[in-house]
Amino acid sequence: MGVVFSKSLFTKQAILTLALAIVLSLVSSGIQFVDGVRSQKTEINQDFKELLTVVEKPLSEAVFRLDTAFAQQQIDSLLFNPSIAHVEVRDESGELFVEATATKRHFSVSNSLANYFLSDLQDYSRELRLETPIFQAGRLLILPEKRFLLDKIFKEHLASLIYNLFKDVLLASLISLVFYFLVTHPLMRLTESLSTVGYKKELPLPKSFYRHHKSDELGDLHSTFARLWKKLNTALSDLERSDSHTKAMIEHAADGILLLDENNQIILVNTAAERMLKMSAEELKSSSLETLHTSSSWLPFLNSLSAVEVNSPLTVETIYLIRDVELPVEIRLAKYKVLDRTEVLLLIRDVSERKETEAHIHHLAYYDSVTNLPNRQYLADKLNETFKRKQQKLTLSYSAVVFMDLDRFKTINDSLGHNVGDQLLCCVASQLSSLTEENVVFARMGGDEFAFLLTYIGDDKDKVEKAIKGFVESIMYACQQVKKAGHHEVHITASLGATIFDGNEGSAEAILKQADTALYRAKESGRNTFALYKPEMQAVSDARLDMEKALHHATEFKLFELYYQPQTNDKNELIGAEALIRWKDEKKGFISPAEFIPVAEEIGLIVEIGHWVLNEALSQVATWLKEGKWQLSWRMSINVSPIQFQQAGFLPMLKAQLEKHDVPASCVDLEITENMLLNDLSSCLKKMNAIKALGVHLSIDDFGTGYSSLKYLKSLPIDRLKIDQSFVRDLLTDKSDEAIVHAVIAMAKALNISVLAEGVETLPHYNRLREIDCFYYQGYYFGHPLPPEEFIAAFVHDSATLKPSL
Repeated sequence: MGVVFSKSLFTKQAILTLALAIVLSLVSSGIQFVDGVRSQKTEINQDFKELLTVVEKPLSEAVFRLDTAFAQQQIDSLLFNPSIAHVEVRDESGELFVEATATKRHFSVSNSLANYFLSDLQDYSRELRLETPIFQAGRLLILPEKRFLLDKIFKEHLASLIYNLFKDVLLASLISLVFYFLVTHPLMRLTESLSTVGYKKELPLPKSFYRHHKSDELGDLHSTFARLWKKLNTALSDLERSDSHTKAMIEHAADGILLLDENNQIILVNTAAERMLKMSAEELKSSSLETLHTSSSWLPFLNSLSAVEVNSPLTVETIYLIRDVELPVEIRLAKYKVLDRTEVLLLIRDVSERKETEAHIHHLAYYDSVTNLPNRQYLADKLNETFKRKQQKLTLSYSAVVFMDLDRFKTINDSLGHNVGDQLLCCVASQLSSLTEENVVFARMGGDEFAFLLTYIGDDKDKVEKAIKGFVESIMYACQQVKKAGHHEVHITASLGATIFDGNEGSAEAILKQADTALYRAKESGRNTFALYKPEMQAVSDARLDMEKALHHATEFKLFELYYQPQTNDKNELIGAEALIRWKDEKKGFISPAEFIPVAEEIGLIVEIGHWVLNEALSQVATWLKEGKWQLSWRMSINVSPIQFQQAGFLPMLKAQLEKHDVPASCVDLEITENMLLNDLSSCLKKMNAIKALGVHLSIDDFGTGYSSLKYLKSLPIDRLKIDQSFVRDLLTDKSDEAIVHAVIAMAKALNISVLAEGVETLPHYNRLREIDCFYYQGYYFGHPLPPEEFIAAFVHDSATLKPSL
């Protein structure tokens, strides 16, 4: 077949058509032959049965009379039939009576072939018997000559096979000839015309081609080629124009351009590169890249050049050596393939001015303009670097930060002038810089405050403390020396505070705070002294102590109160409210729950506060129910702290409160946070099912801000998800928040859980939530949290319809 398909289209078609015709003819003849064999077998069986019938009676009488001569005469006559190979007669006892075998003959088929095609053609036998007198004479057996029969069948079908084969071959030849004139010849003419057409010329073909093939596939093929040729001419013109543009852009580019071949040899140079590198194009093409680099910059650049991948540009900076002058450059490396060749484009930019500017900016950013010392930012960066190395256990030694403040500097500055003050600062900086060693960073923090970072001191803390004290004493001594500022001799002293750290202090900011605390302690001690930070210097803050004391007092005397914020649906109908705790301190005024609730949890007051909230909210609902101001379909949402929820007595307490106030459980909606479920999901699930069994509703508060998990969400017996206000607030401006809200609503809908959006503050927020199928809301747009009486007056009406708070 490989030979066939390597020929011309006409040859392939002709050969395949002829082969197909022969195969089909042979298959058809084979089917006819098989069918003929089947019908011939039927005729042969019939002929042999008739022959048996003819000779049955004479042979029966011969056996009865024991006339072997007559019987032999009868069976010999049967052998005149060439389809019989052997005949024998046996008497009633099975003994051979007479037999005859046909003479040996030659046939065109073999025994095996005859047995294969005539395998179901068996021997023919007939019982020999007389009717008068009744006598069982024996048996007649005739063996057919299968080779003769099959040879006869073959001869009968050979003529049909030859006729069919000739007819099919003739038909295939005619089809091939028609194909040649209809397809091959016109296609050859079309191919010849395409091979002779020139650039920007039409496709030449005789008019007869258009006349005969205007509406057929060849006409379409010609039209398609014509359109493609037109497009190709246009593309070639565009390519020529683009090539001219490319050459112009390369030649007039401000950056230097070098093009390298696969061996990193320069093959193209633009004018900007010649000017920048001060070499002609011929000189550059005959030079290697290495000659352009300094000895230290070549290997890093070569590694970058080797590492750049096709269609993955890489920007590197390196140093060129141009006539013994170093030139910092930025090179954009771009590797690409053109046909079977790989080339690398180098876009070279002189960055010497930028480097100078960066150095200047860096100096301005990290150095003090008055003393030329490193500034606060520089020290902070170095401290962070040192602290991270200690956290990564790259070094186990101790380090230290020393803060220094000049005593009475403000007095000197105000009395002698800022100019003298600046000169004094420069004098101090110059004098103390001489005392610093390689592992010490000396910086001006601002004003008259300086700092020292001693990066590596030692691994023995006692020796480190002694070293710090010795260092500080040398600083204090140097500061006490007379300073000359302008025409003035100035006497100053310094207060210093230091902290030693090993990476376990939490953060670099904490270290700075410790040093500042030690400095403040030194200044409190009378100035011109030194204090080393000790943990006891930073005890629990007064503010925290005040908060804890006030919180205990408020819990003991029930100084809290509950405010209620309405919850509504998309029809502006009230569906319930959320009970929110408020605490108004006598001195500080209202304190946000975000400030005192975490403290209450830490000091163990949250359970007592939560009990009070539940009791107060249920008492209020009971009162409103009696007064007809609360509907049974409304829910009172009450937040439950994770600590309170996990208490063993929470469920009995809840039952007791419901019974005490006689409030229907369906009016209560307990809000829990999703993070609470992380500790013990099975225990929480058991308790939640028990709460649901009471008829109390359950909601997940601030959904989406914790460790949301579909795995537990689908198994929890919850009624509602409350989308956290942080997502709702930026719903209109942040696509990510909008996507999260969409996802929560869709997920809740699939799980048959209602959704309430918190923090709905404007009409656009409300309208957008309605559009995305969120139908329950809470936020300032509908109303602020209010005390009980004001809540009823503002939001509860006969129609229970909410008027938005504009």
